[in-house]
This record gives sequence, structure tokens and C-alpha cells, in this order.
Amino acid sequence: MAAAVALLLAGCSPPLTIENPWTPPPLAIRADAATTAPIALVRGQTLVVTLDANVTTGFRWEAVAGFEPTLMQVGTADYVAPASPPAEPGAPGTMTFRFRAATAGTTTLEFAYRRPFEMNVAPANTVRYDVAVR
Repeated sequence: MAAAVALLLAGCSPPLTIENPWTPPPLAIRADAATTAPIALVRGQTLVVTLDANVTTGFRWEAVAGFEPTLMQVGTADYVAPASPPAEPGAPGTMTFRFRAATAGTTTLEFAYRRPFEMNVAPANTVRYDVAVR
């Protein structure tokens, strides 16, 4: 009788799930301006987007709002000037953005290349990625 009650009670409680802290996180997915295929991520995975930028001209890449809650931007964008040979004045570098796949769903991640101080001016360039998180 006690075994039957234990089995009955075991069926009433939700299954216990424990995340393994020693399981490495999924590898980061990398994208650039040439990436055209849809991007598939699992929750917790990182998407790293690197785009050519010439900040000496005042232009910067900006992530366009609308990708949350599916993706969360992690920190601010990093700018890296060209390393070698020594950069000429005005030589382009790269801007790198990081996003964490936060919730399951689909979204469009869009970037606009513009001068932040030029209000109401169309971006000089845009890049879009279709992203699915499972």
C-alpha cells in the first residue's frame, strides 16, 4: 500500500531539473556583414557580430531596437582599430557586438551605420539578421 501511495505522489510533483554547472556553454556564433543565412541559437548561447567601421568619420554601427526579449545585448560595442601595418589616419577598424539568446522565439537583428549626431538622416548602410532561438 505504501509503495502505491509513493508512486501516486511521485506522479503529482513536477520533474526536478538540475543544470550541470560543469557543462560548458554552447559555442558563440559569429556573424559579419557577409552573413546572409538565418542564425539559429539555443537559449544562453552568444551571438557575436563584427562589422567594419570607420569611427574617425563619425560613423558608428548601432543595434536598432526591436530584438528584445529574444536577444539581450551584452555590454556595449567594442571598437578595434587596425593593428598592422600601422594604421593610416582614417583607416577602418571593426565594431563588435555581443548578444545572448534570452528567450525562445524569432527576431530580426538590425544594425544601422550612421553618425549619431545627424538626427533624421537615413543610415549610410544597414545589416539584418534573421535569428531563431530555441
